[in-house]
Amino acid sequence: MHQLSKTKSVLFHLYPGLLITTGFILLTPLFMRYGFPPQFGMLLSIILVAVPILFFHLLSAKKAENKTSIMQLNGFTKKLPTGKLILYAVGLVVLAFVIWGATQPLNAVITKQLLSWLPDWYTEQDFSGYGKNKIVITLVFNLVLNGFLAPLIEEIYFRGYLLPRMKSWGRWAFVVNAILFSLYHFWQPYIYVTLILSLLPMTWLVWKTKDLRLAILTHSLLNIIGALLSFGLINK
Repeated sequence: MHQLSKTKSVLFHLYPGLLITTGFILLTPLFMRYGFPPQFGMLLSIILVAVPILFFHLLSAKKAENKTSIMQLNGFTKKLPTGKLILYAVGLVVLAFVIWGATQPLNAVITKQLLSWLPDWYTEQDFSGYGKNKIVITLVFNLVLNGFLAPLIEEIYFRGYLLPRMKSWGRWAFVVNAILFSLYHFWQPYIYVTLILSLLPMTWLVWKTKDLRLAILTHSLLNIIGALLSFGLINK
């Protein structure tokens, strides 16, 4: 398995986020003119920028490492017993939502005090002022994309491909991976603290168990539950 230098591991974590955020900045104002909330622009950037970039990077890595498929790049191929896999994933999801709730006041302060220079739509998290039809389209798109496709490609790339190749960071590799993956979300700087605190336990457990399925299942469950809860905002 090819190992990455510290410089490359940082670059490979962050450059996709910069391109995704560029797409978000360009697409969001355009689609807001048609009555869509900012979240729709982000979703378009994920499908048009994030998925292709991560996929083609993996294709390039497959060729460089003489693999026959992208999944052969996965360095975490051990399999936990099904019961333990589900138990760990559910526990990580519960912990992540506890952390989310506990850090919301801090996120609000960060948004107000440190990110006030950003356009309002950049940090907008509710759907007030938008038509119900456009909100429903956005939420359904979010459920499908962030619930299934995005977690799969992101976990294959960040946990399956990058993390096992970060031995240059020694025992701190999982910490660096969690922090860099959080920073990769340049379009969500207001929840950096939440992301880091939530991702550290998951990344550590995936690092220890060497089971990529744990990362995919946990990430998908988090996004699916979050997407379903967002439907409660339709009438607010």
